[in-house]
Amino acid sequence: MRKYRSWLMGLGIGIIVGASMLQLILLANDQMDKVVKPLTREELNDQAKQAGLVLLTKAQLDEQLNDAVAAAKEKSETEDNKGEGDGSEPALTTPEENNGEQSPSSSSEAKETEQTEASEPATPKEYTLYVSYGMTLTEVANSLLGLGIIEDTEDFINHARPIAKKMNVGNAVFSGKPTYKQIMSELTRKK
Repeated sequence: MRKYRSWLMGLGIGIIVGASMLQLILLANDQMDKVVKPLTREELNDQAKQAGLVLLTKAQLDEQLNDAVAAAKEKSETEDNKGEGDGSEPALTTPEENNGEQSPSSSSEAKETEQTEASEPATPKEYTLYVSYGMTLTEVANSLLGLGIIEDTEDFINHARPIAKKMNVGNAVFSGKPTYKQIMSELTRKK
């Protein structure tokens, strides 16, 4: 019996592993039956009613959408007609309808708006970029280009190559139109 010991151990281990694999396969098949089973329209309607929802067919949805658009057009037309008829509010016109002419009141309002905008200091827009672990300099440059912070990825990569391995994970916050040096210092800042 001793000389067949290793052979018997292998056979026993093989039976145990085989039985375990068979159980896993059967369990996976049971799970697939539950997942893959599609719902019928009636089952879907029942579940929607339980959740307090209403299912519509594509034709019903298109019909309701067309009704809503028509109602919105009617409402805007009646509001336009009401505004012209009672004289309480001036009717809104587009520049095409005015043939490029501005009324004196609208030009004075535009000048006042320009003056108030000019007197208020413009606050620079802030951008936030999350630098994740393992993010490459090219990915950072493409993200900065997407945010509108830089205009040329290749130029930025050439300038920022020395900090490629020094970027810290976290949110980098940029305001306005920063220089490459400001961008690089923000990317390497401890967050």
